[in-house]
This record gives sequence, C-alpha cells and structure tokens, in this order.
Amino acid sequence: MDSGDDPQLDIVAQRWPDITLAEADSLVGLIRGGDGVRARGMASHSGRPTAAAALVDTSRGLLFIKRYTRSVRDVETITPYHRFVAYLADRGVPTPRFLGFESTDGGTVLVRGDFVYEAYWAAAGEDEYGSALTWDPPRAPDHARSLGAFLAQIDCAAAGFDEPALAPNGMSNSFGVFAQDDIDGAVESWLECRPSVRGYLAITDRDLHADLDVVRTYSRALSGVYPTLEERWTHGDPHVSNFLWKGGRPAAVIDFGLADRNTAVFDVAMLLERHCIQWVDVMNGKDDAYRIDVARDLLEGYTSVRPLSDIEKTVLPDVLAISQAQSGLSWLQYYMDGTHRMEDAAWCYDVCFLAHTRWFGSDSGRRFLDALRGILDEVD
Repeated sequence: MDSGDDPQLDIVAQRWPDITLAEADSLVGLIRGGDGVRARGMASHSGRPTAAAALVDTSRGLLFIKRYTRSVRDVETITPYHRFVAYLADRGVPTPRFLGFESTDGGTVLVRGDFVYEAYWAAAGEDEYGSALTWDPPRAPDHARSLGAFLAQIDCAAAGFDEPALAPNGMSNSFGVFAQDDIDGAVESWLECRPSVRGYLAITDRDLHADLDVVRTYSRALSGVYPTLEERWTHGDPHVSNFLWKGGRPAAVIDFGLADRNTAVFDVAMLLERHCIQWVDVMNGKDDAYRIDVARDLLEGYTSVRPLSDIEKTVLPDVLAISQAQSGLSWLQYYMDGTHRMEDAAWCYDVCFLAHTRWFGSDSGRRFLDALRGILDEVD
C-alpha cells in the first residue's frame, strides 16, 4: 500500500524484505499435491507493515505467499484463522483455501527458521482497490452496498464456528476489554498476558489507566449489554482492498490475518471505521472528514442480507467509537516484539488508541454518531 505524501501513512509502509523468486520456488515444491509445479517469476509484491507477501507466477497459475516472522506470529495463531477460512468456504463464501505443505503432514503453515509461511492459489476477480490508501471509501454507492451485503454473507456463514479466541498476539483484531463493568481490572488482566505491552508503557512512562478516560463513556453504555451478544469469528479488516471484484461487486474475500472471535456487530463497526472516516484528513485538521452517505450505503447493503437486532443497533455507535482502542494497544505487542520501531508503537498509542477515539467526542464526531443513529432507526 502506497503511503502517499503524508507521513501519517508511514504506519502502513512495508517493513519486511520482499519474498525472492528462489524463496518462492523452494516453497512451491513443498505444496501438497504440487508435484512438478515451479515458480516462473514474481507477479507482484505486496508492501505491508506486518508481513512480506507476493503473487508468484507458477506453472499452475498465480500463487499467493505470505511470510511472517516468528517473533510476532506462530503456528498457533495462524492455523485457527486458516480453519475459519475453510469453514467459510465450505458454506459458500468465495475465499481461497490455504494449501497444505508436504513437510507438515498436511498442515497449512510452514515453519522455516525464523519465519512462517502460508499460501493459496489466487482467487478469481480483479484487484480494483489494490492501490487504495488506508481508510479510502468505496468509489461508488453500489460498491458500498454490495460490499456491505458481502460482509453480511460472511457473518452469516461464520455462525457455528466455535473455536475460542486466539492466544494473545499483536496481530489479530479483537474487541471486548472495554465493554465490561470494570475496565481497569479488565485491562490489568489483559496486560498480564502481554508483557511487551506492559514493557512499552513502562519505557514510555505512559499512564494507561488515566488515559482510559477516553473510552469510559462508551464503556458504560456497553457494559451489561454488549456481553449478551452472540460471539462469532470476524474478518477483522473488511476494507475494500481485501476483496476482489467483478462487475462492480465483490467476487472473493481475502486476507484474514486480523481475524479473531468477536461479534457480528464488531465486524459492522470495522466496516464503517475503515470506510466512513478519513482519518488522515481528520488528524491533519479537517475535523469533518467523514462520509455519512457511505455509512448509509454500507448499512443498507449489510441489512439487506443480515438485519441488525435492536440491541445491535443500540450498541453499534458506541462500539464504533472505541473500535480501535483495544487494537491500538494490542499492536504495541507487534511493534515491541517485531520491528522494534518505537515511532510506530507511539502512533498506535497516541493516534490509534487516543486521538481517533477522542474524535468521536468532538463536535464532528458527535454529529457523525448522531447521523449514524438516525440511519440505524431507518434500516431494517
């Protein structure tokens, strides 16, 4: 993803070395059932901050390969979302299944030294939003409505996948710490499982409990209500760039690297957060850089497939307001254990956790949430 000319977008810039042709070819030869398949060239590289990824031209077609470093991602936090993808595919969601490797008894994660790999044959469809910047909205209302409907299809298919939430890690996108009665106690329990996050707080002398004031209003509204919602696994990053397109509609969904166990309403909150608020512009002083029209289109599409319950409609604005708070803190683990870039970790805390959440309490943020509540009163 191109970071453009704004230093804020450096957070999404590539951090890991590209996958080489020789590296790809050595992996292709290990794919179960891939006898005789060879890598012929690198079709493209995907610049991303969390892993190296590439499309490889092989004698059987295009193959997608992703490489994680084991300091931030391991077999135990990858294979569950691989099983989730297979579960969705079995239920009709167009998404490519992860491939097994000969040396892992059919497992879908290959460990090599300090790295872990996953691979799948490229899905059908056009990468219409491959150059989209983070938080770019769909280009047309019908794109937004069809995207909302597609996500609803995913959320419906996800029901019944009963695996527990992932072990603590700095990669998946989860929610719930700030939807409890005692969020201070919940945060302490959360930190006990994340020593690198606690280490960051100590190194930088940040007072997390004081900074929790940014979420307390929304937490009070959610406590006692949000925990009653049915849990299910969610995609975690339903941005237009993670869908392949055909004829102006999503044809397949990819990139489940942030998936984890949450609720369907959290998936809807992320759908809105990823498309309706132009955070780069907001942080540059354009306080009203939001698209309530896009929110309406996304929700009309989503509810045409999966209507929201009254409870979901009630909690959605508050979930949206703090949808980045837990993930912003969680990503500290990735940057402390992985890249060791303190400036990236600072962005997670100061911008993702604090500044973005504070915006919802601004005049513009409150207008956006009020308009969202109006839409929720109108949709089925």
